[in-house]
Amino acid sequence: MSFSLNNFLIDRVRRGTMFSDTTGEALWSITQIKDASLNMTSETSDAVDAIGNIITQFDRSKNAEFSATNALWDLGLSAAQFGHEKQVASETSKIRVPMFEQLVVSGGKIVLSHVPVGTTGAEIKYIYGLNSDSTLGTKYTLGASISNTEFTLDAATKTITVPTGVTGNIAVFYDYDAEEAVMLQNNASEFPKAGKFMLEVIGKDTCDKTATYVAYIVFPNAKLKTDMDLSFATDSGHPFSLQMMQDYCDLEKRLFNIYVAR
Repeated sequence: MSFSLNNFLIDRVRRGTMFSDTTGEALWSITQIKDASLNMTSETSDAVDAIGNIITQFDRSKNAEFSATNALWDLGLSAAQFGHEKQVASETSKIRVPMFEQLVVSGGKIVLSHVPVGTTGAEIKYIYGLNSDSTLGTKYTLGASISNTEFTLDAATKTITVPTGVTGNIAVFYDYDAEEAVMLQNNASEFPKAGKFMLEVIGKDTCDKTATYVAYIVFPNAKLKTDMDLSFATDSGHPFSLQMMQDYCDLEKRLFNIYVAR
């Protein structure tokens, strides 16, 4: 029996995946896509008469751009937008990360959660008292011995001896080498790579709502755009867009194909 589908009831976008042009491996994949849209434009050239009346139009080119929002902040997508691979720490390949701690003085000392790193003997140069509204208060400086204004640091034991008479909450900023961390880096000289992008859209036939189908929209040559606004709010999403380009060596000059199979 032949399968011919005309009307497609869209349920949701299930997944979007970018594949490498050279190896075919999946570079990144996201599953929380919302507000997806495919915008298509074209360019024409007008043939006009002597006084500017349009006689006819000649079609010159087509363009397509896909844009959407991932409901969650996806670090793999961010790395792709930045044009730099996401780095993952391990026991043998640690990542130096920043740390802020708010600690309460006990017995004239505070103990950090991690071993601070940096210039030997001066891994932490300053600590700060905290005001009641959590703003930074008095600054204290690393010294050879404690005084009214200086503290000492034993990096190996993660221990700071605070200045004489200091009590309450202390704010400490420092770096440490993490075995469990990821890092994203955005360099001005690096940009996203083009590849094949595949979108999976779940839907149903209007005449048979018991059957679910997946429409695969394949963009053979898609370039993730660097431009975006990432908002750090609970209800904000992660926007992204892709510019579709024709493969110059493709005789059909495809922008995308849509497949629906049973």
